[in-house]
Amino acid sequence: MAQSSINLTTLDFDSIKNNLKTYLKSQNIFRDYDFEGSNISVLLDILAYNTNINAFYMNMLSNEMFLDSAIMRDSIVSHAKELNYVPRSFRSATATVDITIRDTQATAGAVVIPRGTSFTGTAGNKNFTFVTADNVLALNPANDNDQNTYIASAIKIYEGDLNYDSYITNSNATERFIITNKTVDTNSIRVTVIEDNGENTYTYLKRDKLFGLDSTSLVFFLQAAENDTYEILFGDGVIGRKPKDNSVVLIEYRACNGELPNGIRNFRADDDIGTGVVTNVSVSVDAETKEVLAAQGGSIAESIESIKFNAPRAFATQERVITSDDYKTLLKANFSEINDVAAYGGEAEDPPQFGKVFVAVDLKTADALPPSRKAEYYNFIKPLSALAINPVFVDPQYTYIKVDSLVKYDITQTSLNIDDIKLLASSAIQNYNLTNINGFEKTFRYSNLVSAIDSAQSSIISNDTNTYAIKSFVVDQFSRNFTINFGFPLRDDIPGTLPNHDSNQIKTVFSSPFIFDGKECTIEDDGLGFLNIVSGNDEFHEIVRPTGTVNYTTGVVIIENFRVQKIVQENYLNLYARTKGKDITPINRTILSIRDVDVNVKVEQVRL
Repeated sequence: MAQSSINLTTLDFDSIKNNLKTYLKSQNIFRDYDFEGSNISVLLDILAYNTNINAFYMNMLSNEMFLDSAIMRDSIVSHAKELNYVPRSFRSATATVDITIRDTQATAGAVVIPRGTSFTGTAGNKNFTFVTADNVLALNPANDNDQNTYIASAIKIYEGDLNYDSYITNSNATERFIITNKTVDTNSIRVTVIEDNGENTYTYLKRDKLFGLDSTSLVFFLQAAENDTYEILFGDGVIGRKPKDNSVVLIEYRACNGELPNGIRNFRADDDIGTGVVTNVSVSVDAETKEVLAAQGGSIAESIESIKFNAPRAFATQERVITSDDYKTLLKANFSEINDVAAYGGEAEDPPQFGKVFVAVDLKTADALPPSRKAEYYNFIKPLSALAINPVFVDPQYTYIKVDSLVKYDITQTSLNIDDIKLLASSAIQNYNLTNINGFEKTFRYSNLVSAIDSAQSSIISNDTNTYAIKSFVVDQFSRNFTINFGFPLRDDIPGTLPNHDSNQIKTVFSSPFIFDGKECTIEDDGLGFLNIVSGNDEFHEIVRPTGTVNYTTGVVIIENFRVQKIVQENYLNLYARTKGKDITPINRTILSIRDVDVNVKVEQVRL
């Protein structure tokens, strides 16, 4: 038999065919294998193609065996199931409304709004159905002289249509209770088991854990199934009650439209409620913040990238929050509107607050955290916290970065004009903002920003970029004290200034303009740790009065007895600072971000 060494390190078509030719060189029976028009060459092509296809298939098959390399959703969901992770389903948008009913036939002090009562929410030319999740009482106000009017305040209604799946149990067959609609909101699932031809009806409750369950526990479990569906599981009669054979399993749930209904504020009732007529459905307003509680929180099913990221981390948390990553994993896995989470111990606050964990949540659609969301997140996370630890949800703090960049490009290398280059450079800065910062615990790297600008277009040859940290805060005509903590060291090597000085002299800390005592002024530091209100023109500045101090080491700026008559440019005052290092690392709940308004790009043409 012919002997030959075969290269097994590559499995592409050409390498396989060359291996077969190398093998045939060691025998004397077939001689025309190197002639492309021969029959043996065609056979070699077939063998090489077959081997190549099998290699590709086995490679894809082996990839699907591991969570990190799998690309098919069913494979990823199956691996997540091994980690006891249930991917997040579609979520219904939720609105908070006030409902007014006029009922001339009501004799009691309240009117019941039944569970499943439907309302229509309108957004443009699209209508969405919202329903109540439970029975609600509309009460007659004590101070209402019209005894026929009933009001239900701050009632939550959920977007989606009620759907039902029903099954007959049979222990002799393979039983599966699949929820057939792929847009199910799994938070809305209710399971009823009807036994003994309707004589007994049991309501089963969803559980995620086995603790405290016995053979009589009326519970069901939920897991993801194939084809983007979910499956109901019952107990085996030892842990959890098992329904009898020939029982009817009725599964009720909402099928929703994800994020499409978010923001809806206009609602109307679809039908009368009992003997009463719904005269008004209005969106509620938060009494504390005056926030309009329009529809929000709707989202589509969890993406495969999110499942691959969250499943191992959710398994590590074991449904409890101990480390900061636990807070991040559980909150992001259960609330799709969350962009990022930061959690840190109260000992890191100034002054320290022991026994507390501060949790900052950055929402995708808002900078601040509404009180309604704080309450919802607290109610979710508190049962999972250690007994002596109290989670406190706080707003993220933003430190903005101003970018001044002079971009030079070679006009011989491109047909683009100055405006085109400016747009490309500005877009590169914003892309850097979205991909590298704009989240908790993300460090601003100056060199990466400069590289991103240079890479915006091949004709750009260099850029001279300066950056400043910005804190924005609201001021008014009343004297107030402000403590601004940048959270990182500021430049302390700039020479001190005289009371009257050149307006172009470099400062570590300076502000946007405002009107004070009838003059346009700004705040400046003097290089020695003191802040002053200064006025003047484009050439010369003079000190009006002292107004505070700056600690260059800690980055804490204290402004005392400060008031303004008017802000010149914005509705808030910007305080700029030159950082000691070009890289900026945020602390605790601070998010670094670059706003469009803080990007200033100038373009210079050169010819090389």
